[in-house]
This record gives sequence, C-alpha cells and structure tokens, in this order.
Amino acid sequence: MRYTQFIASFSLAVVTATAAPNYEDDIFPIFEKSCNNCHNPDKQKGDLDLTSYSALMRGGSGGKVAEPGEGADSKIYGVITHTLKPKMPPKGEKLSKKDADLIRAWIDAGLLENKTGKPKKKSKPSFSISAAPSAGKPDGPPPMPSHLLLEPVVETPRATAVTDMAVSPWAPLLAVTGQRQVLLYNTSNLQLVGILPFDYGQPASLSFHASGKYLLAGGGVGGKSGTTVTWEIETGKQILTAGKDFDSVLAASLRADLGGVSLGGPGKRVKLWNTSTDEELISIKKHTDWVTQLSYSPDGVLLASGGRGGGVYVWEAETGNEFYELRGHKAGITGLAWRSDSNLLASASEDGDVLIWNMQNGKQVKKITAHGGGVLSLDWNKNGGGFMVTSGRDKKVKIWKPDFNLAKELPPFPSMVTEVVISQDGKRVFAADLSGVITVWDPATAKQIGTIASNPPSIAARIKHIQGQLVSLPVKVAELKKAFSEKEAARNAAKAELDKAEQGHRQAIEQHKKLMAERGKLDAQLKASYAKIKEFGKVREQRQNELKQAREELNKHNTAIAAVRREMQQAETETQKLTAEEKALVAHEEKARKLAEAKPEDAPAQQAAAKAKADLENHRKKLGEQKNLTQQKSTALVQLTEQQKGPGNKLAEAEKHWKQVSEQWQAMHTKIKPVQDQRNGLNQPINDVYKQLKGFEQGIKPAKEKLAKAEEAMNKPKAEYEALQRSLTNNQRELHHWQAAAVNTDALRLGKEAEDLAKQHHSRMDAFTALAKEVQELKDPAKLKEKTAELNKLRREIDQAAPTVIEKSNQAKAKQQEYLGKLSVAGAK
Repeated sequence: MRYTQFIASFSLAVVTATAAPNYEDDIFPIFEKSCNNCHNPDKQKGDLDLTSYSALMRGGSGGKVAEPGEGADSKIYGVITHTLKPKMPPKGEKLSKKDADLIRAWIDAGLLENKTGKPKKKSKPSFSISAAPSAGKPDGPPPMPSHLLLEPVVETPRATAVTDMAVSPWAPLLAVTGQRQVLLYNTSNLQLVGILPFDYGQPASLSFHASGKYLLAGGGVGGKSGTTVTWEIETGKQILTAGKDFDSVLAASLRADLGGVSLGGPGKRVKLWNTSTDEELISIKKHTDWVTQLSYSPDGVLLASGGRGGGVYVWEAETGNEFYELRGHKAGITGLAWRSDSNLLASASEDGDVLIWNMQNGKQVKKITAHGGGVLSLDWNKNGGGFMVTSGRDKKVKIWKPDFNLAKELPPFPSMVTEVVISQDGKRVFAADLSGVITVWDPATAKQIGTIASNPPSIAARIKHIQGQLVSLPVKVAELKKAFSEKEAARNAAKAELDKAEQGHRQAIEQHKKLMAERGKLDAQLKASYAKIKEFGKVREQRQNELKQAREELNKHNTAIAAVRREMQQAETETQKLTAEEKALVAHEEKARKLAEAKPEDAPAQQAAAKAKADLENHRKKLGEQKNLTQQKSTALVQLTEQQKGPGNKLAEAEKHWKQVSEQWQAMHTKIKPVQDQRNGLNQPINDVYKQLKGFEQGIKPAKEKLAKAEEAMNKPKAEYEALQRSLTNNQRELHHWQAAAVNTDALRLGKEAEDLAKQHHSRMDAFTALAKEVQELKDPAKLKEKTAELNKLRREIDQAAPTVIEKSNQAKAKQQEYLGKLSVAGAK
C-alpha cells in the first residue's frame, strides 16, 4: 500500500543531504552557545529542553515552539528577536541577526533534524499575519460564505435573546449569535448561508474585520472560561483562536492588521492579545465594572472600550496607551460605533443618551436623547448613507439622519429590542427583541420586510416540513389551476371579442383612411382640372367676346349697307319719278314752245312756253341732282358691300377660334366627368365604412367592460394559483437545497474526521522519526530494548491507521462530489 511504502521510508538509512539548515549542524550550536544554560534536561525553563531534537519538537509549557514553514510567525523566532514576550535570553543582548535568520530559515525549510532528514509537514493551516488584508474594501466581489455548514449545532424549541449581531462592511451578510454557534444570513434574500460552531461555550460578541473577510466571535462559559475565535468568511475555516479569560468574553474586536485581538468581560479588564504568539500583550485595568463594549476604529489606529460603570475610553490600538477618557455618560455603556472615516465615535448608554465624540480632540460634539429608560443597542452605517439606528428599553427602534436628527421611528415592538444593525448598503435594518425574534425593516419606509430565525431548525426538520408541503401543495395547485383556467378561458373569450372589435375598428379606420385618401387624391385631381378649366375659361370668354364684337361689327356694317340700299332704292324711285315727270314736262314744254312759236305774240302762250321751259329746266336740274344722289348711294352701297368682307372675315376668324375653344372646353369637361363620377362613386363606400367604424366603436366599450370584469374575476384565482405555484417551485428548490445541505453536512464531518486522522497520522510519523533517531543514539541495552519496543508499536499503529486514513479521505471526497452534484441540481431547479 502507498502508506506502507511511505512508512518504510522512515528507516535509519542515510539519504542524500540537502543544503537547507538542519538542527544538528546549524541550530544546535546556536542553542548550545546562547540557550541551553536555561533550557536543558535538568533545568528546562518553561518546560522547554533545547539540547536534543526530539525534546525541542515536543515543545514546552506554551506548546510547540514552531510550525514548519512559519519562520517569521513562529514563537521561538519572536522571543529570540525580542518582538514577543518572554524575551530570550531574558537578560543581555538578543541573538545576532545572522543566528536569528538561520533559525528562521531552518523553520521555513521544514525543521530538518540533520542533513539526511526530511522536512516536516505542517500540522495546522497556515495563516500569515503579514498577509492580512487591508482594512478597506477588498478587490473583486465582496467575501460571502460558500458551501458552509447549515446544520445547527444546537436545536432548541424556542429562541433566546440574541446577545449580538454584526454586518459585513461590504457584503450582504449578517452574523447572529446563537446557542454555541454563529448564524450567517444573506441580508438580500434573508437565507441562511452558514453556521459557524463556537466550541468554547456561548458566543456573546461579534465583529467583522474591516475588509469583510473575517469574523470574530468572543464568548465562553460564564464564571469559567472565555476566548475569541476568528473565521474566514468564504470557507468558514477557523483561522485564529486568541485570548484567554476566566469568565466569558462579553466584548471583543479584531485589529485591522489581524495582529491583535481585544477582549473584555466581567473581569473589568481590557486585554490586548497577540494573535501571532497567542499571548497577552497588555491587560488594562481602568474600567470600574464589566467591560461591555470594544471596537477598533475602521482605520485600525484606535480602540474604544465601554463598561457597565459608564466609562468610555479610547486607546492606541497597538500599544494600549490611553488616548482619551470620554466622560459624559451616567450609566452602563451598551453600544459603541465608529463613523466610516474614524473621526467620530458614537457611544450609547443605559442613561438614555447617545453621545458623539470627536477623535481630533476628544470633545463631545453632539448629545442625542434617544430612549427613555436607556439605550440598548446602536449601529452606524458605514457605506450606505451614514445614518444611525438605536433601540431602547422603551421598546422602540429609531433611525437617525447623518446630522443626528430623528428621521423615522419603527412601529412599536412587543418587547425590548436588544440588538439592531444596518445592512452594508443601508437598505435594511435588523432588530432582535428580547424573545429572540429578528425582524427585518426597510429604513426608507419604516415597513417590515421579513423575519429570520435566531434558532433555525435542523436540516432534517426542514426537509420533513418541505416534504409535507409537497404532499398537499400539488393537489391545491391543481384545484386552483382548474379554477383559474375557467376564469382564464372566460377572460380569453372576452379578450378575443375585444380583439375582434378592435381589429375590425382598426381595419375600418384603415379602410376609411384609404378611401378618404383616394377621394382626396381625386379631389386634388379635380381641383387641378377645375383650375385649368377656370384658367381656360378666361380664354373662352375672350374668344366669346371677340366673336360677339365681330358679330356686332358685321351687323353694324350690314345695317349701314341696308340703310344705303334703302336710300339708293329711294333715290332710284325718285329718279324714275322725276324722269317720268321730265317726259311730261318735255312734252308740255314742246307743246307750249310750239304754241308759243305758233303764237309769238301771244303773251300767255309766250309766258306759258317760258314757264314750261323754266319748269323743265328746274325739273331737269332736280333730276340731275337726284341722279347724282342715286349715283352716290349706289357708289356708297358698292363701297359698303366691298367693305363687308373685313367684318365678315373677322367674324369668320372669331367663329373659328370660338369653335376651337368650344371643342377644347367640351373636351376638358368630357375628360373631367369620369374623374368626377369616380369621386362621387366613393361617397357611398366611405359612408358605409364610417358606419362600420362607428359600429365597432360602440362595440369596443362594452367589450372592454366585459374584459375588465372577466380579468377582475380571474385576477384573484390567478394570483392564488401563481402564488401557490411559486410556493411549490420554491419548496421543490428548497428541498433540493436542503438535501444538498444535508449531504454537505456529512461531507464536512467526514472531511474534518479525515483531517483529524491525517494530523494524528502525521504526528505518529513525526514521533516515529524522533524516536528512531533517539533509538539510534541509545547505548543502554535496557533503554534500547524499551525504545525499540515503543518504536515497533508506533510503526504497527502507523501501518494499521494508514488504510483508515485513506478510506476516510476517499469517503470525504466522494461525499463532497455527491454534494456538488446535488447542488448543481438544486441550482438548475
């Protein structure tokens, strides 16, 4: 077997030497020169013998002098360099730097016995104080527990008063003191995320490291013992156990550099403990009564303490030297809280006041009369707005603004609230009352959000309860689903009816818009055409006026011709009359002339002949004039008739133009008529669609009312169904979660058992190596026989234990894999 082969290597054969320092060649000469006078088998000061390797490995009354690989942090290196007490040597100069460095290098290399030896393995987890995180916000996501124990160490039927609560400065994480355990809750979802067993009694005080990576708990057994434990938050590993008291620790705080822990209690002393050496650095006796409060400033420079006697002191964090005595309270101190910048300190007291102190000068800058009967708890939010919360014997919880004026008061509590804290983001306040009930509040609205348990049930009880729920819940879910489905069907029908009406309404609107757009397009066409007709009408009117004017001119000319023709006809008639009369006058004149010629002496005849001649000549003159007039009228008629061609031609041209315009006019009207008919043809469809639209509009309102009633009738069964369905889903998820947690409990237990067995195994192997070396050096046969028997016994024990160690380790690994598998299933639900 592997372990058998490994054990076989612990023979007395010589192996190849290494260059690392070893006890025989390098370290023993230093001890022989400077230390063995006090630390030998005869004297053994502090029960420590440095004269042999095996004796050195056993250590002294203070335990082991060193752990492999921890040279700078080892106890022996601290005392020889005079950085730890007791100094060694106690008198005279400390060891030279060369010798001290050689001892540190020997420890770092694994505490080799000789140049053929093998390095020792570490017997405890490594934790370097020099690698402590800074006091500020850590890089990356804030530290949160992962895969921690969720099984209560102690399960009680009822809760007891919570002695302390603390919140991480950066993560959504709340720590609560329980019975022999510390509970860790996620402040966002209020889920339990870890349980840290406190194996030293009852935890009484909690404080997070400023980085949020570590949690310190102080506590113990009243009247008997007290100590502090520090855990790494992410893994839940216990990295420090520091401090020793003879009563329970009531107050404790972890220094920013992790190099020190302060603790106090009924002993009235403030004790500063070195975490590297696990030794008390200083015990301050200043308080007149129990020390009830301790708190390092966020920057790690100062330490504030408060006691039942009403005293408040501020100390230098590293030296313990008094920095301030803050006088102002008249009763016991119940709370201390620093502002995030470390410049202000708040103290709460049973006298009912909260006092604010300036760390620049130690002066009181504000007095808040907070609670009648006394203040019981105080917290000052550091990263979520800087407000403060207090609780008191008046059963009230009050929230104070950053300027220390009252902001809100939570509703009255049934009993006194002993502890209050604020989540890291300032969005939640946690209040624990005297009965152990922890309620969660929204400080902005003063409304309760939820409740968390200070005595959570066992995983088995949780699983049993959930399984009970999962028996009845599916039936109830099915019943509610049926009721909901019926109402949902009615609602869907009403919705379909409304959708149909709204769809019809939308389609009618679209159709109406389409028809109106089409008619509008035709109207635009008609408008343009009518505009053209109107413009062309001006041309037509002009041509009509030209035709009228031409006709009037021609008519006027024709009238003139007719008048001249009538005048000519009258003249011709008169000429004809005068011509006929001329013939009569000629005959009369000839007759009178002949008579006169015949009767020359006949005066009457002569007179008659002369008169007849004169009448003829006058008539002929008149006839000539008449003929001239007739000729003039004839000439005028001819001229007018000739002139008639101009107005006639003009009229013909005007009639031609009029005809052309009339034809074009008619063509335009002929062309516009189908467009007008098409436009008019849209009127009826538009009216029909409009009636449909109005009909849909009238139908939508009752359809909406019907849907609203159907939804109202559906909402309650829907909410009940969905709530129960969520509850069912949550229960199923919770069942997987707690089933995984149960497996993790076994995995953690097996892992611890495997680790303990491995440590025991390594201790046996170390003892075997030391004893083998001792046997090699023995000369006395009796002693040699005795030690050889012991060596053989050790070897048998090692051989017998090896399979158990391997089996337990494999069991732990298998259980861990089972847990991770169940966890992945739970996460997928």
